[in-house]
Amino acid sequence: MRRLPVVPRFPAVLAALVLSSLAVVPGAAAADEPPPHAYHRLDRVGAALAEDPLFVDPDLAQALGAPDRARLRAAVAGTARRLGAPAYVVVMPNPSQSESQGRDDAFLFMLHDRSRRDGLYVMADSHGHLESEAFNVPRRGRSSLDDLDEEDEPGAATPADSERPFDGLADRIVRRLDRHAAAPSASPTMPRLYSSPDPFGQENTLRPDEPEITAPLLTGLLLAGPAGAAILYWLGLGVLALRRGGRPRSPSRQRAGGHAEARTRPSMHWLRRHGAKDLEGLRRLLTTADGEQGRDYAVSAYDAAQILYDDAKDDESKAADLVGAIVLARQGRIALTRDVASPPSPCLVNPLHGGSVVRRRVRKLEKKHGGALPRPCPLCANCRDLDERQGLDERRLLQIPGPDGHRPHTLVPGVWRDTAWGAHGKTFLPRVMRYLGVD
Repeated sequence: MRRLPVVPRFPAVLAALVLSSLAVVPGAAAADEPPPHAYHRLDRVGAALAEDPLFVDPDLAQALGAPDRARLRAAVAGTARRLGAPAYVVVMPNPSQSESQGRDDAFLFMLHDRSRRDGLYVMADSHGHLESEAFNVPRRGRSSLDDLDEEDEPGAATPADSERPFDGLADRIVRRLDRHAAAPSASPTMPRLYSSPDPFGQENTLRPDEPEITAPLLTGLLLAGPAGAAILYWLGLGVLALRRGGRPRSPSRQRAGGHAEARTRPSMHWLRRHGAKDLEGLRRLLTTADGEQGRDYAVSAYDAAQILYDDAKDDESKAADLVGAIVLARQGRIALTRDVASPPSPCLVNPLHGGSVVRRRVRKLEKKHGGALPRPCPLCANCRDLDERQGLDERRLLQIPGPDGHRPHTLVPGVWRDTAWGAHGKTFLPRVMRYLGVD
């Protein structure tokens, strides 16, 4: 190409100058698409699924024998008929060095984007963990599958025995397919991926804190606020029009003070899954709830919880922040559904239990954990009843995962222990926002 005939003697110099300018222009490289080989695995799986809705990677061939594969193909076909949408099952390793950085949910979203095929996707990885996403499937979303996260459920997200991850794998996948097919009918919707893997080639790049985390929210509100308000306004009108003739239904309300979805020793996978679900629940409620007193708290709680969730990712050293994101999202929902400016602090035995209903001294916990537990200690209804039977001890404390294993939340230093998860008063949310660098 001779586009500059006035300087024909210096093509090499011009080329060097152009390349140099591209190298120093910020964002020039960032604008480049990932190289084709970045999608090789996704394209290989997508092409295989076009021929067979069950894909088993050769590296995990031992996970499913021939009878199990035949059974799964029949189950997938039956699920597709019941759903009125395609269904797929993928069994393959997903290491942290992969394009999805070891996140099964991100892999399914990327697979859907590359293959451009809607439907139900179920994935099992080399640890026996199950993940599923429904893209434009006419069924109610993830809320109908809450009980699948309990380890004693056949369709659980994790195997009953981590040392034998493929025992009963076909049964668990079949149960997961069946639960999706049996979910209540609803308009097809697209799920949301709350945080994306790092860009290709930048997985190990150290980056400064993002502006929306360290800077005040005012800039974002000024720029995005009017557009966001308009979207929420019209979305609200649409929802009200669909439900005209009755009050909008609030999500089923947890029995006051009873256990919400909780575990004593949650895994990072469990915390990520439930963090996403609780954030989505609060987001939807913010678009439909008509409470005014609790809205300011709910909006701030959502902002803080979203930042915590996005920043923590799969970092075990930030597991307490994932718990905090869940607690804040649930408190935001309480503020809206009860229309209160300040929801009750969570149960301090296990903040995942939900809101407290009483404060009392728990002497069995004060000896080792009294410095981190206020006296009296906020308790949910179940922990209160257990204490009355003298059965409340440190075995009931939330154990937070970490690089060195689980340990009681009372022994994990940081903003959550310092504020006793909000039990010290109304400064909880402002203190969390300062911890995030948001004024």
